[in-house]
Amino acid sequence: MATATSSNQLATYTAVPLVGLVSKDVVPFPLFLRTADNTWVLYHPAAAPLDESHLGRLQAEGTVQLYVRDGDRGMYFARVESSLDRVLLERNMPLERRADVLHGVALAMAEDLLAAAPDRGGLQRATRVMLATSGLLVRDAQGFQAIRRVLASSKGLAAHSLTVSFLTMGLARIVLGGDASTLMQAGLAGLLHDVGKVGYEELDHDPEHGQRGAELLRGLALPPMVLDAVRSHHERWDGTGYPQGLMGAQIPDIARVVGLVDTFDKVYSGQQPRVGVFDALRILAQAYRGCFDEKLALGLVKLFR
Repeated sequence: MATATSSNQLATYTAVPLVGLVSKDVVPFPLFLRTADNTWVLYHPAAAPLDESHLGRLQAEGTVQLYVRDGDRGMYFARVESSLDRVLLERNMPLERRADVLHGVALAMAEDLLAAAPDRGGLQRATRVMLATSGLLVRDAQGFQAIRRVLASSKGLAAHSLTVSFLTMGLARIVLGGDASTLMQAGLAGLLHDVGKVGYEELDHDPEHGQRGAELLRGLALPPMVLDAVRSHHERWDGTGYPQGLMGAQIPDIARVVGLVDTFDKVYSGQQPRVGVFDALRILAQAYRGCFDEKLALGLVKLFR
């Protein structure tokens, strides 16, 4: 999203689409119009009613976006989460801004989901966000590139899990066919791959987290491929992984994809000083030679071209 600094107050503002702002509840944050460079004026005060007629007048005047203060972004993301599908379909907003909304909503969801052992409500929420993401990736050829641009160094369990989720969806589209249902399940697999670390984050090495995570999720009606990925994402193509020492095609497809992007993100986010994507891919290829399916490794390189 576009961010700038007002000339008359120390605040920064983020452009947001009109879609999703109207609901039965009042908007708990103010909305602004941009009237000139570095100039924003209050359009709608916090806690005042907002209905479709307000937005209709804006659209009639050619206005397709409003602005929120950056400090209010969290409240904005919470408000539009239930309308995420519609926001991502809003062609009047640049794809990069829609991807930023998606990332904000998804990160808030991931932080809530991984704050404790997931329950059915949290998983249903995650599924809705993954469905919206898969729809964007299937509809728009540039969808993954837009999502990739908003991903940053993924410190912390939630940020890492979300990065692995999005990268898993992108790679699955290349190597597994990429229909919307497959991408949704791939996204959930990436999001939940480290759920067994919840409550054990202080452990530097935790080889039991895959099995522990699969046990946490058992009985929550998740697709088998998601449980496979949670349990087996540390298995390696050459048999050097864990917990079972599986090798080659014994490792479920989605577990192989998640394992590769999980390791890539750790390499990319962990280098000091920071390196670029292709340097991280080179380090991955050298340090983990033979550990990953060559077809998937080539797909990962293609994903970032």
